[in-house]
Amino acid sequence: MTNTSAMNKVNLETSVNHHIAISAIMIKRVFFKILSRNKLNITPEQWNVLYHLSESDGLTAGELSELTYKDLANMSRMTQKLEIAGLIEKKRDDTDKRIFKLFITEKGKVLNNRLHEYAFESTNISLEGIDEASKKIMVKSLKQVILNTEKFLK
Repeated sequence: MTNTSAMNKVNLETSVNHHIAISAIMIKRVFFKILSRNKLNITPEQWNVLYHLSESDGLTAGELSELTYKDLANMSRMTQKLEIAGLIEKKRDDTDKRIFKLFITEKGKVLNNRLHEYAFESTNISLEGIDEASKKIMVKSLKQVILNTEKFLK
C-alpha cells in the first residue's frame, strides 16, 4: 500500500505491513506455546542461533547477529544463556585470539533436532489451509520485502 499524500490514512485491515507484523507475532506465539507444552526453556530466537550453528558451526557472534537480524548486544546475551545451558561453547580463534567462535554442543544438537519437529508443527498450524503454490508466492514476496527493507536500512 503506497501513501501518496499526507491526507491518506493507513487502513490496518488492508495494510500488508500490518498483516505481516501480526502474522509474525502470532507465529511466534504458536511456537512459544509448543515449546512450553513440551517443557522446553528456550526461545524461538535462541533456536535460531542453534539452527545456524548446526548448519555452519564456528560462527562469531557478529556473523550470527547478521544471519538472525539481531543486534550484537542481544546476540551476546542470547549466546551467553545458551553457553550457560550447555547448548553451545565458545572457543578462541586459532589465528586471531581476539575472536571467539561459537560451536553447538552435542546437547545442543539433540535439542536442535527436537526443535525442528516443533518448528514443523508450528508451520503446519500457521499455514493450514494454504496450498503449496500460495506458499511459494508468499515466500517469494516476503523475500522481496526483506530485500527492500535491507536496501533501505543500509
